[in-house]
Amino acid sequence: MKKIYVLLLVSVLGTSSIFAQGFGASLNYAIWNGAMIEDSETTGSTIISLNYTQNLSKNMHLVGSVGYGMGFGILPLKADLNYGITNKLSANLGMGIYMISDDTYEANAKGQNDEDPSLNEFGTNLGLSYQLTSALSLGFNYNMIKSGDYDFNGMQFGLAYSFAGKSKAKTNKKKSKTKKKVVAPKKKKVATPKKVSAPKKVAAPKKVAAPKKVAAPKKVVIPTEKKVVAPSSSESPQ
Repeated sequence: MKKIYVLLLVSVLGTSSIFAQGFGASLNYAIWNGAMIEDSETTGSTIISLNYTQNLSKNMHLVGSVGYGMGFGILPLKADLNYGITNKLSANLGMGIYMISDDTYEANAKGQNDEDPSLNEFGTNLGLSYQLTSALSLGFNYNMIKSGDYDFNGMQFGLAYSFAGKSKAKTNKKKSKTKKKVVAPKKKKVATPKKVSAPKKVAAPKKVAAPKKVAAPKKVVIPTEKKVVAPSSSESPQ
């Protein structure tokens, strides 16, 4: 069954690496606990990982990672689904194979049965990450590997760096720099219209002399009729 899980995880990691849209690295510190490492001198691991990110949708990403743990010897191979809750905060849920090389863990695994102990454990993990910049994020994960009387679990926190985020930021910056400056069309200098000279002052027409006063015609004297005196009757002819 574990071989099937390994093959499944390898295929997921292979697919994500072929169609990867983001390549990055992370540095984490893990604290392990449980009955399997009860007497172990070292219970902490400094884990360096390489990550591949495949965008599934605007808010959903598939992240495959391969890590190497120093201190407590462990090599985690994980595939996580990362969902963006906000622009800064995202949650992840995944599964993985944890290859353990710690002596205490190996000794406790031998005590469970007479068969060769299995040091490759299948587990799940969940956590949160916060985007500090376009390329840098802070993350916390809890790994659930074994439960019951012989349990083995751990929590880890650290920083992840995305080369794709940096290159994308650089590309955007470069694009903004190389973007041709739009030259505003030169305004044609409109010649100011020549000052129109005011029309010459038209001389007022000369004052026309009033016509001379025509003398009134002389008063015509109407001749008076001489009164004809009728001859007196004494002078009548004989």
